[in-house]
Amino acid sequence: MTAIDGKGLLVIVSAPSGAGKDTVIDRLIREVDDAVVYVTATSRRPRPGEVHGTHYYFYSPEKFREEIEEGNFLEWSMVHGEFKGVRRDVLADTLRDHRVVIVKPDPQGMRKIKAKLPEALTVFIMPPSVDALRRRLDNRGTETPEQREVRLRNAEIEMAAAPEYDYVVVNEDGRIDETVREIAAIIRKEAARPRRYDL
Repeated sequence: MTAIDGKGLLVIVSAPSGAGKDTVIDRLIREVDDAVVYVTATSRRPRPGEVHGTHYYFYSPEKFREEIEEGNFLEWSMVHGEFKGVRRDVLADTLRDHRVVIVKPDPQGMRKIKAKLPEALTVFIMPPSVDALRRRLDNRGTETPEQREVRLRNAEIEMAAAPEYDYVVVNEDGRIDETVREIAAIIRKEAARPRRYDL
């Protein structure tokens, strides 16, 4: 286990499906100096246009299980029937090389990371309402009606975890610029304080 001092601020950003998390994060890494997104590992198949090592590390379920058994994951969980996780070694390297490292687990993953790395900053992106979330998922059109219902049920469970986060930011419809500015200001303020992580 290595202690990493100083450089990187680990920012955990969670949000229910359809709350705009990926859009907000894409904008944050352009807005905040030397901010990167940690690349999560998953056992699901790539969607069109997704690249291994850029969007996710794509592993087969068997390979993912091997990596878990070898202790290579800081945290992992089963999300929507697929494995997802944060590799300890990749996170340590990324924190050494960058000022701000954003990870995007669900609340279950946030709890596991925060238990091991209590100095991480946690931000929850809240949709304006469940109805707004339903509309966004309908408009996105990437899931079957059954998958959408599962995501909405999970969203309500995830939203109940919001009080456990350091900051909760509501991403209002049509106000993405304000959401990004608000989270960027939080990150800049928190990045001024040195942190230490045991990885």
